[in-house]
Amino acid sequence: MIIIFLIIHIILCILVYLLMRISLLKAPRQFMPIVCLVPLWGLLALLFLEIRTRGRQDIYEEVGIEKLKINDAIHRSILMEEDPIEDRVVPLEEALLINDPLTRRELMMEVMYANPDDYVKQLKEARTNDDTEVVHYAVTALAELQKEYDLQFQELDWELENDPDNDDITDRYLKLLDQYLESGIAEGNERILKLRSYSGMLEKKLKNHPDRLPLWREKAVTDLRIGKYDEARQEIEHIMREWDRNEAGYLLMIQYYSAVQSRRGIEQILETITRKNIYLTPEGRSQIRFWQEEGRNSI
Repeated sequence: MIIIFLIIHIILCILVYLLMRISLLKAPRQFMPIVCLVPLWGLLALLFLEIRTRGRQDIYEEVGIEKLKINDAIHRSILMEEDPIEDRVVPLEEALLINDPLTRRELMMEVMYANPDDYVKQLKEARTNDDTEVVHYAVTALAELQKEYDLQFQELDWELENDPDNDDITDRYLKLLDQYLESGIAEGNERILKLRSYSGMLEKKLKNHPDRLPLWREKAVTDLRIGKYDEARQEIEHIMREWDRNEAGYLLMIQYYSAVQSRRGIEQILETITRKNIYLTPEGRSQIRFWQEEGRNSI
């Protein structure tokens, strides 16, 4: 009886060893001497250890999967927060029209702490909103922007006063004026004053660089915007004389005649462009087509 028991024990030990070798059993091989030297109880202990090992592995795998899910969610949230405002300009405009105070206020706060200089149009619209808190955010943001620009203008005014012939300071002043005017913050008289200042700075720049077409073009456009039509016409005629093969002067003259409401003048320029065979860029061709169609529609 004992011999039969020992034979069965040896066979089981060999089977356990083989299962360990092929990795079907997860228990460590260091447990093998216990299995061999302690009949029956060693096998029972191995079985208990195997059950615990497999149970822990399932737990580890489950926790690992959950952790990956959590990490993935965090990673996705980080990627989405790289620029919380850029893709929400339209939602902001829509949020100002719907009865959802929480959404409006949340988006307004994001605008204030992101880059309000890029959302001046939306901030101006928000000033007339029914939500007083949204109005407060918008007014505060616009006031802060205006304050920042005023400080920059004051600094450049001081620099120009001490060094009026410095070309670099003039360039920086022109760049700041252009940025300010394009932002849309300035309104009413303030905008007119800044346009006049811009025109004056351009005139100063042209004295040192009279051969720069972009400066002449910008000066003419600015004078048209503030209603200085006589000066604008003289500048445009200068462009047409000095750069007679360039489309710039002809297109500007069309703008001038449009401002003074002269349909005959526009037609004369269109005829001149055709007669001289002036090369037109895609943008220039688009403008010419517009005015030609306007002429046909007015007949």
